[in-house]
Amino acid sequence: METPVKLYYDTNEVAALVGCEPSALRFWEKKFPQLSPKRDGRNRRRYTERDIEVIRKIMHQKEKQGRTIKGAREQLRRKEESQLLIYRLNRVRQFLIDLKEVL
Repeated sequence: METPVKLYYDTNEVAALVGCEPSALRFWEKKFPQLSPKRDGRNRRRYTERDIEVIRKIMHQKEKQGRTIKGAREQLRRKEESQLLIYRLNRVRQFLIDLKEVL
């Protein structure tokens, strides 16, 4: 049976999902600008699926690829920049295709 997808997860749920300590999540939140859980009215962290994906990427960088915090942060930053560049290039390409059809 599949687990239902929630909009927000608390710190302990995320720690259990990814297999790390809640203190590691709080530490990574300070070190990685990509990780920014929302806060609820009682100032508790609420993680989204996107946040959990970022946490998994951080863990992969550290555990499987042996990167330091600084190296993992730089790698994630470069990947985000390259994804943004690809998105922009695809938009330019589509614009040129549309322009060609009009001409």
